[in-house]
Amino acid sequence: MTVTDLRKTTTAAGGDTTASSTLRLDAGAASATPPSAKERSTKPTTFYDDDTREDLLDTARSGGVNGYLARQKLGNDARRRERHEAAVARPIQFDVPALIRTNRGFDGRGGGRVAHVRRPNELRGTTAHVPGFYPFPIGASAPLDGAPVGSHLDTGQPVGFDQIGWFEAGQITAPSAMVFGLNGFGKSTLNRRIVCHDLATGVRPLIMGDHRPDFVNMMRQMVLHDDNGRVQYREDGITPVTPQVTSVGFDSPMNPLAVGTFGNLIARLPAAARQLAEREMRARQVTAATGLLEISSGRPIAPHEETLLTTALRVLYGTANEFTLTNAPLPGDVLNLLRQVPQTLIDATARDADTNPELRRAHQDLLDASGALGRRPHDAIAVDRYLLLTENLRQSLDQLVSGQFGEIFNAPTKEPIDIDALGVCVDMSRLPANARKLRAAVLLACWSDGFSAVEASHLLSDHGLQEPRNYDLVCDEFSLVLGVGNGIVWRVDEVTRVQREQGTGSLFTTHTVKDLQAFDSMEDRQRAMGFLDRARVKVCFPLPEDEASLMEGKVNLNEKEAATLAEWATTPRGIDDPVVSEISETDWADGVRPTGTETNTVPPGMGKFLIKEGEQPGIPVQMRLTATERATEMHNTNKRFNRGRGAKSGSAA
Repeated sequence: MTVTDLRKTTTAAGGDTTASSTLRLDAGAASATPPSAKERSTKPTTFYDDDTREDLLDTARSGGVNGYLARQKLGNDARRRERHEAAVARPIQFDVPALIRTNRGFDGRGGGRVAHVRRPNELRGTTAHVPGFYPFPIGASAPLDGAPVGSHLDTGQPVGFDQIGWFEAGQITAPSAMVFGLNGFGKSTLNRRIVCHDLATGVRPLIMGDHRPDFVNMMRQMVLHDDNGRVQYREDGITPVTPQVTSVGFDSPMNPLAVGTFGNLIARLPAAARQLAEREMRARQVTAATGLLEISSGRPIAPHEETLLTTALRVLYGTANEFTLTNAPLPGDVLNLLRQVPQTLIDATARDADTNPELRRAHQDLLDASGALGRRPHDAIAVDRYLLLTENLRQSLDQLVSGQFGEIFNAPTKEPIDIDALGVCVDMSRLPANARKLRAAVLLACWSDGFSAVEASHLLSDHGLQEPRNYDLVCDEFSLVLGVGNGIVWRVDEVTRVQREQGTGSLFTTHTVKDLQAFDSMEDRQRAMGFLDRARVKVCFPLPEDEASLMEGKVNLNEKEAATLAEWATTPRGIDDPVVSEISETDWADGVRPTGTETNTVPPGMGKFLIKEGEQPGIPVQMRLTATERATEMHNTNKRFNRGRGAKSGSAA
């Protein structure tokens, strides 16, 4: 606290100076009475007399250092005279003299005078609204292309982003993005914002596996309207055009061998294109089946086993009339065929044994064993060889068609994908939370089904059977499948690889880079990091401090950006804080930190993320929720907790 001594001379009745008293005034207190406004305004000011000014003028004309000093003194005297004249002439306002205006504000206490004028924030506007403000509105580094996701943390300007919008604007070379971030900071909120923008701009989003669910509530509220606000209906005139919301669970099975939309369109294609489509369909069936077999059995599927699956599917379609393009066999049908030991499959194993050294050795072992038993017939040896080479495959298929896996995957698909819908969302939230392998298998099967539907739609448009359509494949919890076991990365890569020529964007979400490196095999780690390499845009929500080193060479974070991400991830709550405060969606969206006796548990990085593209500096963004988003609570993933506490608060995940 600053204390000032004010000395005042008192005069006795006779006119003599009798004493000098000291008044101690606390600068923070208001008990002392300051000098009156009149006294302040009429305080004597010292000026140079005429003789002194003449001497200074003569010195100033002489030049040199003394001349410079004389000119400075004359200038100061002129300014003192000017201020004195203005002070005498200006009126008294509320017992306080009016302040003198200078080029840096008003001179005096409370006048706002500053020694340095900071550079103004960058602003953005159209030539229709701000032409008269030039040169104040200037360019900015943050684009407005794509979905409006929030405001720039440095400039406050609006920021737009989605991988398809940026690709169409020529800012990136492929419509792919990967989102990183810890739980609860807003990854799903950003994904929902992008999906909502897709629906509004004619892009059809495919959320193939909504495990919490994060998108179901929003997708069910979307209905297509025309420019006049009228609801649009399908050809029947009854069904509104809406996104499709399906589910996968024990009461909603999903046949991984079902070709769905792909199979339905083959019959509509010309003869030449039909054969190519059928081969592609068989390849997708085998890819989907082998991926599920590797998850359920926990082992990689050998190349000769893939050949057996391909041959088995060809035999089923060729010999069983009940299996058609629109009525695919079940995994149990494949297992039953393998158990019947048909001659076609015996011949297939014989061909594989001739070309595969490992199988050749197994065949020789069988021949040696038959010699020791007294030369068994050739047919018997071929059957034994077949049984030996298919044993592991039959065991894996048995695991897939039994138990929880069988309840979901060994039954006809209940709700196939509708490519005419505005978008598709597959709800898998009813699966057991602790069934990690099962959830991963469902995700992989859903992704395979989604990519198959995209290819089907493109085939139709290529042959003029429908208008071209663009799709956005949203793969949430990407690490859930990758972390199942070694070898699965290759299967996921096969299923999810998308080319820009297909008119399809991809948005993958995971927690950290560690999720892509948690493999024993160097090949698996490199292939998993390939997903990151192919993503043209990396969106980083708050991350641990050690993530920057793991991203080196993949995401070009500078020291400041890495420190910012780690700072955002910190928790503000202290050890001694006893109470957890309620944070509303409005407060979260506006970045408000409640104060008072309650503890603020909202991390500083809530709703903040960094957009990185190539070598360019990152764009720091703060998400803002709209009034509609708050009203519908589409981003509130804590409803169960809120109901339990009897409070209404919002959160993003």
